[in-house]
Amino acid sequence: MRGIFAAGVLDIFQQQQYYPFDLVVGVSAGATSAAGYLTGNAERNRRIILRMATQRDFFNPLRFVMKGHMTDVKWLWCESRERYPLNIDALSQQVPLQVAITNMHTGRAEYHQATADNIDELMEATCALPLVYRTPPQLEDDFYVDGGVADAIPIQHAYQQGCRDITVILSQSWGYQKPEEKTPWMTDKMFADYPALINTIHQRSATYNETLKFIANPPADCKIQVIAPPADFPVKRLTMNKARLIKGYRMGRQCAQQYFSQYTQAA
Repeated sequence: MRGIFAAGVLDIFQQQQYYPFDLVVGVSAGATSAAGYLTGNAERNRRIILRMATQRDFFNPLRFVMKGHMTDVKWLWCESRERYPLNIDALSQQVPLQVAITNMHTGRAEYHQATADNIDELMEATCALPLVYRTPPQLEDDFYVDGGVADAIPIQHAYQQGCRDITVILSQSWGYQKPEEKTPWMTDKMFADYPALINTIHQRSATYNETLKFIANPPADCKIQVIAPPADFPVKRLTMNKARLIKGYRMGRQCAQQYFSQYTQAA
């Protein structure tokens, strides 16, 4: 639900017809929001979160107790495509979108370019939170979970792809540090058949915090602009309060407007 911030940012980007990027890399809700932005329908992101992600069809703790999904990301993605269609062909005509997903066998992040043929599978996989999404999505012969498990902020991947002027939209306030895993024993139990994934999950906070250091101190040949929620951003991962979500969305719009007034004028 913290993706409501990026929804606000990308609404302003689209309104300003701001598409200067050679590559967009998205993870989890960021990938779904990027798909809307790159296909000229960024406003769908706000509607999906406010109107659909707050429904029991998506978030249902009782269903989870009954061995179902707590967050049914496949329903949310497929149903949202019905209600708020995407011009998928525009993905190849505009800026390429790479979606990060985590391979359960290797424990490593993979980055797949979204196309009309694979976007449904990629979006389910990148949003499939471990533990709360019961059935791991399958692409070809491998199973996957949320891309954020292995690479929550894929800026080093972007750098390796040759990007040197990078804009990062975060879902946490600047200065946030990911805490240590709270229930490592549960990870060990749930993913006993995937030792590489277990190791990646155990190292997740360290990897995330190292990425923040890269952003704060980029290589000399790289310029990074950060758009992050303010310290009083009221939205948590599973916030269902619409007033808080709307406030978070407006914060995203405000931060994007500040970005334009500061960065684009300087550029």
